[in-house]
Order: sequence, then structure tokens, then C-alpha cells
Amino acid sequence: MAPLHELERLRELDQYGIFGTPPESDYDHICRLTADIFEVPIAMINLVARDTVWVKSKIGLEVQDLPRELAFCSHAIQGRDLLVVPDLAADQRFCENPLVATSEGGLRFYAGAPLATPKGYVIGTLCILDRQTRAQFSPKERERLKNLATLVMDRLEKRRLEQLELMTSSLMNAASEGIIIADSTYNTRYWNPAAEKIFGFSGDEMIEKPVTAITTDHADATLLIQALEDAVEGHSGLPLTLTTRAKDGRAISTEVSIASWGSGAGSTPEGPLGFGLIVRDVTEEMAVAEKLAWLARHDELTGVFNRNHLRQVMNDALAAHGDIAVISINLDRFMAINDTFGHRVGDALLKVVARRLARELGPTDLLARIGGDEFTILRSGQTDRTQLACLAARLQSAFGETFSVDGHLVTTTASVGIATSDLGEANTDALLNAADLAIYRAKSDGGNGWRFFTPEHDRRISVVRSMESDLRGALSRGEFTLNYQPKFCLVTGRLTGAEALLRWTHPAKRPISPADFIPVAELSGLIVPIGEWVLATACEALTRLPADFRVAVNLSPVQFRRSDVAETVAAKLALSGIAPARLEVEITESLLLENNRATAGALEALKALGVTIALDDFGTGYSSLAYLCKFPFDTIKIDRSFVQTLETEPGSAAIVRAVVGLGRDFSLKVIAEGVETEAQKRMLLSFGCDEGQGYLLGRPMPLEALLQIATNADSR
Repeated sequence: MAPLHELERLRELDQYGIFGTPPESDYDHICRLTADIFEVPIAMINLVARDTVWVKSKIGLEVQDLPRELAFCSHAIQGRDLLVVPDLAADQRFCENPLVATSEGGLRFYAGAPLATPKGYVIGTLCILDRQTRAQFSPKERERLKNLATLVMDRLEKRRLEQLELMTSSLMNAASEGIIIADSTYNTRYWNPAAEKIFGFSGDEMIEKPVTAITTDHADATLLIQALEDAVEGHSGLPLTLTTRAKDGRAISTEVSIASWGSGAGSTPEGPLGFGLIVRDVTEEMAVAEKLAWLARHDELTGVFNRNHLRQVMNDALAAHGDIAVISINLDRFMAINDTFGHRVGDALLKVVARRLARELGPTDLLARIGGDEFTILRSGQTDRTQLACLAARLQSAFGETFSVDGHLVTTTASVGIATSDLGEANTDALLNAADLAIYRAKSDGGNGWRFFTPEHDRRISVVRSMESDLRGALSRGEFTLNYQPKFCLVTGRLTGAEALLRWTHPAKRPISPADFIPVAELSGLIVPIGEWVLATACEALTRLPADFRVAVNLSPVQFRRSDVAETVAAKLALSGIAPARLEVEITESLLLENNRATAGALEALKALGVTIALDDFGTGYSSLAYLCKFPFDTIKIDRSFVQTLETEPGSAAIVRAVVGLGRDFSLKVIAEGVETEAQKRMLLSFGCDEGQGYLLGRPMPLEALLQIATNADSR
């Protein structure tokens, strides 16, 4: 018969690590003492497992183990009190037991005291046996047997604690994180090898020192003491981030988690018994996070703000109904400079240009590089044309001096376009586009000048309107096609999928670049029906491709604003009958800036359909890290700008390596865009990047060509 909570009792027995171990002098001594005190021939310490009783120590009976059903102690462990049987032969429970019923030397008397753990589980007995009956077993004798059983249990508990201490010490010594133990007065009592590696100080140098010595910042030390006090009260807060200097003088940052044990009661009136601090070196992690946060708002080449930060500030200013002016600056003949002197000189020139433009900024101006050789200044609170014209003149004067760049003397000018928010229903896209149109007008007039945007006279407007008119009929005329750029596993080289790329061939105007027609389609709202066509066409293509093939489709922010994207995707999936997991939707970070709640809802709805979601151009936008926590992404795509400078910019390599690590930490697949050289591929592979796409691996191609390579890959 097993006692209640048998599984828990057996687990408790395992904690002592004694079942099946050979005799030990401590326990043998207790057995002899027990036999002498009670003047019996037999005394035993028994441990009761599931089916077997192990005799840890014995006097007077040569047995090492026996089946549990034959052992008297199987009954003794049923309760917490002694089991005393004056005459085993007269007891119905034991009279037929072979140890009792034998004709010669059968056992007649038994008294067993349970061995109870601090949690109350009985794991065995200390028992005495005799071949003679005992009519009496006095209360004093009972108490003595109980006390001897307590002595056995004390020895067992000491053994358990010693084993636990050994395991704990080994574990803490092997831990990769620093582990520090402090006493109730906040002095260090234990300092593991990982802590020594983090801080550079050995255990001998830190033992007995205040635990606040792990930081050299007075404010951080105060926070640490407060966190220790909070731990005493049972308030476990978030990990602390502390700054200090290692023994060799290096500035390091650590993340510290705190636990406390014990209490101020009983024998420790001075306070809690102790504290445990788990320390993680986050110096490199914080540096990468700070770099990524900086890159989310800044242009890596020039150090000025980037397009996404500019858009964010413009959105905020327009939402507050503020007056703003956008001044865009585009270098004249920059391509010729690149062709003549090389891209290294071109990049160096952009850095110098950024510094010169920054000298001309007013107190409310913001300078951003929004791409290539184009810079934009945002002026808040002022749209006076005279003041803006003066600024434009100063900007052009900044180009009057010859640039000395990497040993070359370079001369260039700039065209400036100006747009203001007082032109009517202005929004961020409209203002930026208007400033661009003003630049085109300045360039068409010979460059090296500035122009204000005037919609009623600007000839570029007619071009945009003409393109919009052509776009409206392009879908019905069948002028759109999809090309597919393949994606490959960088480790195996296996074809894993493709990205669908929209192409437009105008009957009279040749192929038109997506960079030209997609902004017009977005401004006019035509991207919604065009996007639906792209989805339907990609899904139909998937019906012809291998069953494990996946196609990615880009979704515009306008599609999220003007339509139920999830409903549209669900309809296309149902119509084609393909598995949702074969379709991947790609979004850019500009979408996430607009309406987090609505965007999150749409993305969650897409996720619920079973499609996968990729964040495109990761690292170029605003607060990329936050998006990984807020939105249900499956994939992140490293922007081609980082990949293309892997071989020349150490910063790009560090960022790519960090992004791959983030993908791994967030369990996201990482795809690198724009892989064009074997060196880039090798570096991405060494970083652990999952997949890649680019001209080195495969150019965009029609569906029939994709079908051929997909079928060939599938057959191998």
C-alpha cells in the first residue's frame, strides 16, 4: 500500500541521493547505538523506493535490499508516528510474512520510527527488531527511538545540503553570467568567475567589499541600494542598468537582477539573510542598440537626420497645424563627379556638403539627407517667401567655394526647391513632392538656382497628371506584369521563394520605372486596385509553382489606409486555393509611423489568416527595434544600403551582424537584399544570415523562367 502523494515522496527521496549507496560509518554508528540502547539483536536504517527497500545500514541481519511488499517499514511510512508491533506472528498484517513465519529464528517484534523530511514526506525508517516478543514498549522508549530517527534525518539533511551546495557552487562557477552573493549588510560574500571576467576583479579583491563597488556612478549606487531594500520588501522590479569601469579602465554597462532570501525574524534581527545578484555585461548590446536607434533617425554617411525622421517631424508639425517650409537641395552634376572621381570621393563630398549646409541653419531648422545627393531643410514657424529666398541664396553661396575632398579639388553647384504649407491642404507627401517639382524646375532652367513651388504654373504637374491618367487605364489594358526575383538559402543554396516586382510597359512610352509611377499611383489611390491585381496574380502564380514555394508581395501604406487589406488578401487566397503560409506580405516602416493601433489590427488580421509578414528595409526607419516587439513579424529584410557597403564600411558589417542577431533572438527569419558580390555573400553567411536575394543570386525574371528554375530545383 503506497502512502498519499507517493510521487512527491519519491521525488523527495531522490533529493538526498542516498538510495542504493554503500554503507557509511555515520549511519552504522547510529545503528549500533540504537541496538545497544534497546538491547535488541537487529537495528536497521531503511529507505523505501517505489518497489524496493534499500538497507542503508544494519546490525544483526545480513540483507541489503528486499521487495517492498515484504518490508515492515512499508507500513511504518504510512504515518508520522511510530509503528510498534509487539508480536508479529499475532498480527494479521505480518503473520504470513516469510521473515516471520519461518520455523526457526523468525522475527517477532518490530518498532519503526519514520524518517520524515522537512516537507513532511516519510522516505524510510529507523527500526529495531527482535526474535522475541515484547509486550511493552514504554513511552520513554518510544521517545528515544524518535530522537534517534531525528538524528538519522539530521545526517541525511546535512548530506542533501552538502550535495546541493556542491551542485550550486559548480553551477555558479560554470555560469556565463556574473553571480554575486551579498550578506544582510550589503557586503560581498561570493563572486563567481564570470563576474571576474566582466569586471576584471578577482573574488579575493571583492569579497567583504560593499556590493555597490560594482558601479562607479554615485547615482547608480543609490539605485542599487534602493533595489536591494525593495527586494527585502518583496518588490522585484525590472533589472537595473548600471555603468562602471572595469579594472583595466574600460567603460562597461551591466544589467543586474536582484533576489533576496531569509528574513529579519528569529536569529537574524539585523535584516535579510542575503541577496543574489545576476550580472550580465550589456556593453556591446547597448552600443549596438544605441547605434541602431541613432541610425533610425540619422543618415549613416553624413550624420544628419534621415528621410524617416524628417517625415515624422513634418507629420507632427502638420498635425499641430503649424506653418512649415520645405527647402530641398539637389547637387548639380553629382553623377558626373561620381563617374570622374569614384564613389569614395562622391561620398566624401556629401559629408562636406552636409557640414556646409549645417552652418546655414537657423534655430528652428532641421537638416536631413533624404537620398542620394538630395538634402532637405525643414523650417518650422516661418513661410515668409523673402526670408526663405535669403536662406536659399545662403545655401547656394555655400557651394561657391571649391571643395577639397580626398586630395581632389571638386567644384559643384546646387538646385534648390522650396514648398510651404500655406498652399492649401498640405500633407507630408505633397510638400516633399512639391519641393522636388520645384527642384526639377530649377534644373530645367539650367540649375544653380532656386525656385518656389507654384502648382498653377509648374509644368511638372501636367506630367504627373498625364501619368495618373495613363495609370487609370493601364490595368484594364493589361499593361502591368509581374517579374519575380528569386530568394535563396545562403547555407545550402536552395531556392526558397521569390519577391513579386511590379512592371509597367506603356504602349507609347516604353517601360516606366516603378520609382516614377508607384508614387503617382499612391497619391491618386490607384495603388489599391493595382495592389489587388498584384495579389491575385501572385496567388495564381503560386498555383503553378512547387508546393513549398513562397512568394512575397509588397503592400503600400495606402492599401492599409483605403481598403481592408486582410479581407482582400483572404479573398485572393480563397479564390486561388493556395495555402496561406505560401504568401508573404512585405511592408515598409513608413506604414508603422502612421497609425499604430489600426496598423497593428490589420497586421494581426493578416497573421490570423496564416500569411507571413516581412518588415522591409529594416534599420533605415524610425524605432525599428520597437516595431519588432509591437508587430507580428515573421521576417526582417536587411536594407540593400547596408549590404552594398559591407566590404567598405565597418559600421555596415556591425549593423548587419547585429540585425542577424536580433532576428535570431526574436525567432525571425533574416533576408539580405541587394547581394551583388561573392564577398558580400560570404560575409552574410558568416554572420548567420538565413536567405539572400540580389543580382549575384538571381535577377528579376518572368514567371515562366521562374517556373523552370523552381521545377529544376524541386527535382534535385
